[in-house]
Order: sequence, then structure tokens, then C-alpha cells
Amino acid sequence: MRSSLWQICLVACAAGILSASAATTPSPPAAVELPVPPEQVVSHVSRTITWYRRILALQQLPVDFDDVVPRDRLYQTALTSLQLAFDFGHAAGAMAGKAQTTADAKADDSPDSDTQGTAVDRAAARMADRISNLQGQLTSLDEQIAHAAAKDKDTLVARRGEVAAALDLAKEIQGTVGQIQRFEEATDTHASGASGGLAAQIADLRRSVPEVRGAGWRTGAFGSPDAGAAGQSGAGAPGTGSGANSGASNSGGPNAKAAAPAPAAPPTPAAASAETFRPESAGVIALLGKWFSLEGARRDLSDATKQTDGLRKDLEKIRGEVTEEARTLARQNLDATSTDPAQLTQSKLHFQQAAARFKQLSTLIVPLGEQGVTVDNAHSLLEEWRDSLAARTATVARYLALRLGFLLGSVAVVLIISEVWRRATFRYLQDARRRQQFLALRRVAVGLALTVVIVFGLVSEVGSLATYAGLITAGLAVALQNVILAVVAYFFLIGRYGVRVGDRITLAGVTGRVVEIGLVRIYLMELTGPQLRSTGRMVVLSNAVLFQPTALFKQMPGGDFYWHTITVVLAPTTDVADAEKRLSEAANSVYAKYRPAIEQQHAALQRFIDFQTALPEPEVYARLNTKGLECTVRYPVEPAQAASTDQKMLQALREAQSKAPELQLVDGPLLDTAES
Repeated sequence: MRSSLWQICLVACAAGILSASAATTPSPPAAVELPVPPEQVVSHVSRTITWYRRILALQQLPVDFDDVVPRDRLYQTALTSLQLAFDFGHAAGAMAGKAQTTADAKADDSPDSDTQGTAVDRAAARMADRISNLQGQLTSLDEQIAHAAAKDKDTLVARRGEVAAALDLAKEIQGTVGQIQRFEEATDTHASGASGGLAAQIADLRRSVPEVRGAGWRTGAFGSPDAGAAGQSGAGAPGTGSGANSGASNSGGPNAKAAAPAPAAPPTPAAASAETFRPESAGVIALLGKWFSLEGARRDLSDATKQTDGLRKDLEKIRGEVTEEARTLARQNLDATSTDPAQLTQSKLHFQQAAARFKQLSTLIVPLGEQGVTVDNAHSLLEEWRDSLAARTATVARYLALRLGFLLGSVAVVLIISEVWRRATFRYLQDARRRQQFLALRRVAVGLALTVVIVFGLVSEVGSLATYAGLITAGLAVALQNVILAVVAYFFLIGRYGVRVGDRITLAGVTGRVVEIGLVRIYLMELTGPQLRSTGRMVVLSNAVLFQPTALFKQMPGGDFYWHTITVVLAPTTDVADAEKRLSEAANSVYAKYRPAIEQQHAALQRFIDFQTALPEPEVYARLNTKGLECTVRYPVEPAQAASTDQKMLQALREAQSKAPELQLVDGPLLDTAES
């Protein structure tokens, strides 16, 4: 199919409509030889692509503000180096194409025996010349028509129409030749030595890199023509470098390419996402994560540096092979002593060939030299970036060590204070109840201190953490308000004058003896009756009831006695002083028998309170009411001996009342055993 297409184009090019311009037979081109093997060219370009992708992977490293500039410079340098590698590959492909064209021309000078690719190139060149000639004829006819006489104008107009039709046909043929040419380039799978083989491989490699796939070949000092993504220039084939290609490129035909677009941007994180890491205010967790991140980045940079060194060595090897031939050409001397015209002509031809060869070599030397500069710059940037990361890693490691040291030191200080607190409690507090309270308070304080020290040591952004913790605390306070009140009430209950196990208390209307005091609840053994006997029931109350309006009644600390009263109503005519004296002597006589036990409890009470209280003893006071003289006897009793003490006290008061002169009773003695 390909053979049929280009043969049709050649037949059309040789038809009579194109006979107006005779094709000039080109002189045989000079011999061209690629200074490095095509395999080495492809290997170098492939290695540069691999190195570029390794540099591109560095763009995914964690972003700091300090890394934005060197990372962008490194990417731009790597992209430029890759473009220069493709320029070198394209120039080598063009030189290889010229070498194959020269070999074919030497094998057979007949146009009918040209290879398929060369015939299409020549057809494209002839069509470009034909179009240029026809456009010139149209311009000349337009001028003639403008100044022609009326009788000649019709002939000139007809002639112009014929030339315009021929020009349209030539353009259509040029478009068909261009399509064949592009198809051959896209499907060219010849070996490296074949025409267009190396150029096709370079074009395939170029298409594998999105960042440079849309960019055209550069027009640098070495004069390589611009081309599109497929590596073509107008209607000419890439890599041939022939004058036909130049003519087709300058013809302005339908296949001429516009300016190449800029390379695509790399898929890198935006600079706005960069952050400034402050190790002096970071916690242990943040410092540890940053240290591992920096160490990983350093390893990646070290690998990229090693790969860059390998690319430099490969580049120096290729550049050395090319520059060696260039030095050989430059060292040729001019023989100015010869006077033979034939020898001078031969010398002139020799120098012309050397100049042409040097120009060909310059198309390889220039991109190789520029790539060497960019690779050296990339190596320097990698070294600088790695040194910067090393300095930041050392800084992070230093602050991490300081943070860990401060954290461990703070924990050690808290534990030392806890141990000192414990030993001081056992040494200076002899009361087991107060010792237990201080030890419980110590556990809570040490736990809170360790929590605060560890949280502030491990976590960064303490302000944000405090705000978050405040919101959580507010929510928990609302949801657990009863539990929090119970916990707070626990510390009120176990205070200096608080409740201890065995105490008799009245709480929330329940009287009982304390069995256990928990952090949230208190357990009471219920008591009832005048003698406060156990009912056999256990009452469980929340500590939060302490904050209710009802009062907490508790026996005095260190004391375990009740106050009982006996009321006697005497006749209104009774001598008040005599009655009080006789009743007081009777009560004291009974109280004297258990006074030491009451005084001992009073002494224990005095050790718990900070003010002096009167010694408990019987009291007698009288007042006159409508019934008569009401005399009240109040006395302390021990709980275990309350009944017998009341009986003895009643007996003593009756004896005192019956003595002469007898105290006349209006109402008998009334015993009130209520606790007071």
C-alpha cells in the first residue's frame, strides 16, 4: 500500500502539468558518518529520561518554604537537560539519515532506483519548488494584467487561470506527499542504520515524556530545524537535513507547523501548600515525624546524586568521542607553499569537506556541552539541597533530644516529688485517716501532673489543643455533672473534719454508720430508734447529695457520747436555788462514776479542733411556766451505758426530791433520750 501511494505521487510529479520546471539533478552529497553508534545515542537519551523521572520524583517530597526555590530550579534544570538530550538525539538522527542517503546515492544515481523514503523526500522537494515557481508566475501575471492593453488582457487572464489551477493541483499533491511522509515516520521500524531509524526511535522516546512531548525541536546554534511532536518540519522528513526539507519548510504549505507550545508543568504540589516548620515550638511526636521525613528525603537526594554522577560519566564519554574528531579537524594545517592549481583546488575541496563535517559535528557538540552544563548545575543543586536537609535534620535532632530530655527530666521530678510526699506523709502524719487522705490526694496530683507533662511534651500547637480540650471538657461537664459533683463531694467528705468509716452521720434524712466512702458513692448501715439500733439495711447514696439543701449531721470527731435530758415540774412555791442545788448534786453523783470516759473523749475532740470547748458535765437550769417551776437536767451518756445511766439518774433525782423538805411535784420526771 505504501509503495503504491508514493508511486502515484511520483507519476503525478512527472506528468506533463509539472513539465514547465525541469528538475535539476542534485550533486552527490559528501560522505557522512555518525561519530558514535546509534545504540549509544538511544541509550544516552533513555538514561537521561530515567534520570529526569528520578528528579521529578523528588517533587513529591514534603514541602517546606525553604525547599520551594531549589526544588523548582532543580526541576527546570532537569527539564532543560532532557530537552538538550532530545536535541542531541535529533541531530544524531539527522546525521544518520544523511549517511544513509549518501550511501544510497553512491549505490545508484538513478532517481528511479531511490529508496522509498528518499523518493518521497525528493518528490516533496520538487513539489515545493514547483509551488514556488507557480506562485512567482502568478505574481508576474498579476502585474502584466494590471498594465496590459485591453486586447491582451483576455489572454493574460486565461493564462493566469491555468497557472492558478496548476498551483491548486500542486498543493493537493504536496498535501498527499506530506501525508505519506508522516505515515512513514510514524510506522518506521527500520534498524538503526536504516534511513530514519534513529530519528524514529528518538521521536518515540520523546513521545513517552509528557513534559516535552508538545514542544518542538529547538532552533539552536547548531541549526536543527523546528519540528512538531512527531519530529517533522513542514512537508520534509525529519532527520534528513536536506535542502528539499528546507524548501518544504519555508514554502508555507498546509503542513507547516505553528510555534511549538511551552512544555507542560510538572505534577508538583502547589507552593501555597508549603509550610514553615518551627522545631523550637514542636512537640516530640512532630519532631520525630519530621526527623524521619528529612532522613527519607536525604536518602532520596543521595540516590538522585549518584544517578546524576552516572549520567555525567556517560555524557563525558559521548562528548569525548565527538570532540576528539572535531579536534582532529581543527588541527589540519593550511599548505601555503604549494603553487600547483590542481593541488590548491584539491586542498580547497578538502577544507570545504572539513568545514561541512565540522558543522555536522557541531550539531552534536553544542547540545552535549549545554547538557553537560545543566547536569553539573543539577548536581550542584542536589548537593546544596542535601546539605540544607542535613542542617535541618541536625537541628530537628537537637531539638528532639532536648525535648526528650526535658520530658524525661520533668517525669523524674514529678516522681521524686511524689516519693518525697509519700515518705513525709508516713513520717509526719500518725493518724491513719488523715494519712489515707493525703495519699489519695497525692495519687490524684501526681496523675494530673504526669498527664500535663506528657501531653505538653509530646504534642505541638498547645493553643489549639487547649481550645479543643476546652470544648470537650465543657461537653463532658454538662453530660457528667452529677458524676463530677460526686467526685468533688468525695474530697469534701474526706477533709479534716470529714467523714470516716465507723462515723455515725445523718445525710439526706438517713441516719446510719459509715461503712465505706467511695469516689462516687457512700455506703451507710442504717440506724433507727431511740437507741439507734441497726435495721439490717445498707443505704447507698451518691456523694453529690452533700450539695443538696439538707444538712449533713455527724458526730463530733473523737467523741462518742449523747446528751440526755430529764424534765421535772415542781410547785410554783418551790425555792429555786434549793431545787437547782439538790438536783445538781444528784446528777453529779451519778456522772462521777463514768466521768473519766467522757473526759477522755473530750480530750480526743480537742485534738481535732482549733478552739477550746467546755468539759461535758451535768447541767441543771429552771424556768417558771404556767404549770409551775420546770427544772431540766442535761447530762452526757455513753451509748453502751445509756439505759443504765438514765435509770441511775432518775433514781438519784427521785431521792433528791423526796428528801426533807420534800420538793412538791406537779408533773413527774420526763426523760428525753434524743441525741444532741
